[in-house]
Amino acid sequence: MATQKEWYELMGRALTDADFRTALSEDPGKAAADLGIDLTQDQAEALKSADLVATMESVDQRLSKARRP
Repeated sequence: MATQKEWYELMGRALTDADFRTALSEDPGKAAADLGIDLTQDQAEALKSADLVATMESVDQRLSKARRP
């Protein structure tokens, strides 16, 4: 079971790494395991059912715009 800290690590990595974001979306259990994080079936299903790619890209775009002078 991923801890809260591990969950934040996954989300942070998904936000900053497009390849990881895709891997997490396609196979959450494997992507998390590659980082040494063990997901429960419920956690993996939650990630799989979410549109991580679109969500994280939207957040990334908003952060990029906020950094512009």
